[in-house]
Amino acid sequence: MSRCRGRADEYEYANVPGGQWRTKREAAKRLCAGCPGMAQCARRALKHHALGMVWAGVPIPPDHDNKNTHAARRLLIEVALYG
Repeated sequence: MSRCRGRADEYEYANVPGGQWRTKREAAKRLCAGCPGMAQCARRALKHHALGMVWAGVPIPPDHDNKNTHAARRLLIEVALYG
């Protein structure tokens, strides 16, 4: 079972004011660490074009056409393929 089930609000950082979004993003990455559902999570994030959240330990910026978003998607593909 994934660690995030029922805790989606802990993984969204796009609408957090000020510099608090960084703290929330880092906390979400720690929650993902070692989760047995990482590959499945990465596949879901890619399928649903997730933005502004941490999926499979990968923070995805809220901007769709941002260079960091493209880098995050590449990382998600690696996680989806290799776990």
